[in-house]
Amino acid sequence: MKKISVITQNVVQIAVLGIFLFTPASLFAAGLVKQSIDTTDAMATLENFDRGFYTPQVLHLKPSGGKPIEKPYGKLLHLRAEISEFSSNAWLSIDTTGGKRDTVRGVSQDLTEDALNVLQQTFDNIRTNKGFVIVRICYDPWYNGRSNVTPEHKWVLRHVEQLAPVLSKNTDVIVALEMGMHGAYGEMHSDTSITYDRVAEATNLMLRNTPPELKILTRTGNYSAKVLGFDNWGVDFHIDGEKFAEIAKAKGDTMYRVGMFNDGYLGTQYDYGTWGADCKTSICREEGVAWLEKYSVNTPYGGEALTTAGGFEVINTPEFLSYEGFRTHTSYLNVQWNNNLIDGWKKSQFEGKDFEYDGSKIDSLTGFKYVNDHLGYRFVLRESWMSDTVGFDHVLHAKFRVQNVGFGNLTWKAPVKLAVLEDLEGSDLDMCPDMDYVDLPDVDFRNVHSRTISIACGDTVMTFDGNNEIEVSVKLGKLRYRNYQVYLKVGNIEFANDKPSGKGTCGLEQPAAYLGKFYFDESVKSAIPHTFPAATQKKNAPFVQRERNSVIVRDGEKRYKANGATLR
Repeated sequence: MKKISVITQNVVQIAVLGIFLFTPASLFAAGLVKQSIDTTDAMATLENFDRGFYTPQVLHLKPSGGKPIEKPYGKLLHLRAEISEFSSNAWLSIDTTGGKRDTVRGVSQDLTEDALNVLQQTFDNIRTNKGFVIVRICYDPWYNGRSNVTPEHKWVLRHVEQLAPVLSKNTDVIVALEMGMHGAYGEMHSDTSITYDRVAEATNLMLRNTPPELKILTRTGNYSAKVLGFDNWGVDFHIDGEKFAEIAKAKGDTMYRVGMFNDGYLGTQYDYGTWGADCKTSICREEGVAWLEKYSVNTPYGGEALTTAGGFEVINTPEFLSYEGFRTHTSYLNVQWNNNLIDGWKKSQFEGKDFEYDGSKIDSLTGFKYVNDHLGYRFVLRESWMSDTVGFDHVLHAKFRVQNVGFGNLTWKAPVKLAVLEDLEGSDLDMCPDMDYVDLPDVDFRNVHSRTISIACGDTVMTFDGNNEIEVSVKLGKLRYRNYQVYLKVGNIEFANDKPSGKGTCGLEQPAAYLGKFYFDESVKSAIPHTFPAATQKKNAPFVQRERNSVIVRDGEKRYKANGATLR
């Protein structure tokens, strides 16, 4: 029998116009009207391209600059920029014509302004394409897997210093920097010059020379541990240990900025050497996953999922990801590699039950679709309450519940605003309504966290189901009409609910989530919501009960099994 603790909710409390809301436990306050909205996940694959399956593309930088990427292969691009011509250890070509064998190598030198401009132009083109990019830079010519290509360490450090300003200018489109620079494919292997100290020195130099918005990932937990200051990670890299607490306190926010990428993902229980087999000398899977779970809450994690090596445990399934993916906050994967595994996911039926994604009820639900739709964040508006009437003071009170059903969380601060527009439903006028946008600078959707899944005594336990309550009190602009619609905009992020449609939304900047309607009456004052008494707060909060032999999570009017499956 699985055991589960009472689910608690994250409450984002906003102070606008000097109105402070102190309701840490209330679900919704009296005086607000529950809105008639679509609260279900439409199960569409969303165009939120800062997460999901990526497409790789190589950029070869030359001293003369080279050619920038003008047309990115995808909206989420894995940019494999290589600077092999700036390393004397990287051989670029072998000429065998005329019986002569000449090897052409790069030259260890400063990155030229032309080369850096080509990199910048590539970022500009990605931005123009309204895309995002995961960046990796290394010395492997055309990313062909050549070994011993890294130049002398002093040149690696020099190139890091030169790359940092360009990366810093483009954090709006960069999802993460996979700290390559060393080894074949920039994966920190197949190079005799690689040491933990050198990787840590280069990575920390990049951290110091770039803003906090740039998340930096190393190839394994061991490398990340060394970057953070751990020397004996087999002993000290345990998030509940004294040494870990000491280093975490010293590092501060940097602990939440350093993560890892995994190009051996799910191939074995050790992810092809990503995690250690000897937990006394290396970071094993459980210790590493526990670290990612706590400290990569807003740091991307992903890589390449692989087929299973012979004789090893099979874990490369969408069903396994539907558990561990929430713990690691997995947000991106390569759509092309491993192609055999990806094709298998596309042909397989998802066997899990995860809220609306119930493989036992939907015959066409493939494993690939489940993974694709759950990489990174996935916001579903589950409930909305608003003032029925806004009076002459133009103050709108609202509370709404957003459930993040994705594996991960938002990794950047998106601007949040309410869109208020005249309700023209039923009107025959061929016109767009007046619109008013109200910024909500204190609402940070990075805090709209996905569920928390853990292990207790060998049992899988869900301690938080991803429901987040948000409260706002805002003063609206000019109101001239009787009826208004309200929408929630979080950057250009699509919510999983059905998209709003109709004449009443023709002036709205999509995408947005529909929160409901209110009536404007200039003869009254907007009512201030009353907080529920403590007993009612406890009654309305999500709680766990047992029905016969099953654990049931009750949340408002809905009921779920412990695994997230909806009960009717």
